[in-house]
Amino acid sequence: MSVVRAVLALPGDTSPIEQEYRAIADSMMRCTRVVETFDPSPYDPAAVERARAMWRVRMLSEYRSTTVFSDMVAQLVEANASIDATAVVLRMAQDELRHAEACGKAVAALGGDMRVEGDIDVVPLARHRGASPEERALRNVIYGCCLSEVVNCARFVDALDTMKDPFLRDVTRQLLSDEVLHGQFGFHYLEAWRGWLDQHPEVILSIERFLRHGFAVLERQLSGTGAPPKTLTADDHALGIPDPTRLPDSFYQTVAGAIVPGLERFGIDATKAWRERKTES
Repeated sequence: MSVVRAVLALPGDTSPIEQEYRAIADSMMRCTRVVETFDPSPYDPAAVERARAMWRVRMLSEYRSTTVFSDMVAQLVEANASIDATAVVLRMAQDELRHAEACGKAVAALGGDMRVEGDIDVVPLARHRGASPEERALRNVIYGCCLSEVVNCARFVDALDTMKDPFLRDVTRQLLSDEVLHGQFGFHYLEAWRGWLDQHPEVILSIERFLRHGFAVLERQLSGTGAPPKTLTADDHALGIPDPTRLPDSFYQTVAGAIVPGLERFGIDATKAWRERKTES
C-alpha cells in the first residue's frame, strides 16, 4: 500500500487535453443532469458545511476507486477475458474519475474550494497466491463488483430516500446510474464464465473458501456496525448526510436479498460462506 497526497482540481475546457476529457465524459453520461445550481437559502449553514465535508471525502474516495478498476483491467488481460469485458472495466475506471469530478462540483456548489487536497491510500488488488489468472480475476470481480459495488448502490438508494435537495439528488442520481452498472458487471462476468466454472468445480470450492474471508472484510469495512451515533437535523436529512443508524440494516438486507442469492445462481454456496465468514487469524 502507498499513500498519495492527491491534489484534485476540476477540469476546465481550455486545453486540448481538457477538451478531449470533456468529450469522453459527456459521451459516457448514463443520465441527464436536470438541476445545475445549488440554493443554500433553505438550509442551516452548519448543515451545508457538513454536507460539503461529506462530498469532499466522497470525491477523494471516488478518485481512489479508479485505481481498483485499473488494476482489475490488468488482471482481466492476464485471465484472457474477452475484449468487451475488459473494455467495460476500463470504462468503470473512467466512471470513477467522472464521479470525482461530480463530487468536486458538489463541493464547489456548496461553497467549497474547487481545489481539494487529501491523502488517499492506493492498495494494489490482491494477487491471491496460488490462484490461476482466471480464478484471481473472478475473485476480484466478485469482491469488487458483486459485493462492494452492490452495497454502494444500496447506500445511494438509501440516501435518496431521505434526500430532498434537488441539486444533490441530481448529483447522487448521476453517480448511482453508473454504480448500478458496476454492481451488475460482476454477475454478468460470472455468466460469461459459467461454462468455464462448470468445467472447474474445484475453482467454485476455492471461491467459496475465499468468500468466507471476503464477506468478513466486507462486513468490517461497509456494514456501519459500531459507527458512533449522530443526531441529524432535518436539514442534514434533506442534504443527504447519512444516518449511521440506517447503515447496518441497508448492509445486511443487501447481502441477504441481493448478493447471496445472486452468487447462488452460479452454483456458489454463498449462504454457507456468509454464515461461516471470518477473517484469517
